[in-house]
Amino acid sequence: MATPDALVVIGGGHMGSAIVRGVVRAGFLEPGRVVVAEPDAARHPLLALEGCRTEASAGTAIGRAWPGAAVLLAVKPQVFPRVAREIGRALDGRLVVSVMAGVRSGGVAQALGGRVVRVMPNLGVSIGVGMSAIAPGPGATGEDEAWARGVFETLGRAEAIDESLMDAFTAVAGSGPAYLFYLAEGMVKGAVEAGMEPEVADRVVRQTLLGAAELLAGDEGLDAARWRARVTSKGGTTAAAVEVLDSGDAMNAIVRAIVAARDRGAELSAD
Repeated sequence: MATPDALVVIGGGHMGSAIVRGVVRAGFLEPGRVVVAEPDAARHPLLALEGCRTEASAGTAIGRAWPGAAVLLAVKPQVFPRVAREIGRALDGRLVVSVMAGVRSGGVAQALGGRVVRVMPNLGVSIGVGMSAIAPGPGATGEDEAWARGVFETLGRAEAIDESLMDAFTAVAGSGPAYLFYLAEGMVKGAVEAGMEPEVADRVVRQTLLGAAELLAGDEGLDAARWRARVTSKGGTTAAAVEVLDSGDAMNAIVRAIVAARDRGAELSAD
């Protein structure tokens, strides 16, 4: 089986557009080897800026696709049945990469045929610092998984996981930005309570979290617990703050939140 040398993206919304930008700007694929099926004509000029071709329907895009093109499904789950009816089983033999939340790879393979790899990217892919999970599905080969991983590594980092862990991944990486935003919201409120003007507090919190994230993602090899220990002096201001967080069982609340998100994801996938 040849490695895909072109890509048909079904869905040119925010996620589909981000993927197109990533593969084109990183040189993973030539712009002329990418076509996007997007029914909203207002989005076509934006997509054309990347040099790719646009089509109004998935059926037309697939019908005009190159023999070696992979197909990436970037539509909302509720739209998938209509897309599946439109293109039928025309994807037999092609690599199909699905980023649809809550739709298992087996369902995609049953509806469309093809070799399926399921991917779950998070919000960060929109600015090139995303975290994506790669899970091979029915018929997928190691080469298929590697190709899909290459696509999403143009948008940040990618981690291969078993599809059974996709709900757990979503609870951490998919919902994770919301946890950080929640923390930022509380920090701004605390800064205002401590006497700062709201605008100043907002700027201070944004930059503080950015710096902490850069340190955590850096090459010093320290995990979060060791970084926290490094900046927490016994009897100091940070220790006083952590003591309050511990008294409210904040750490376990985070753990419970992630487990709850995982369980809800499993419920939604089963519907």
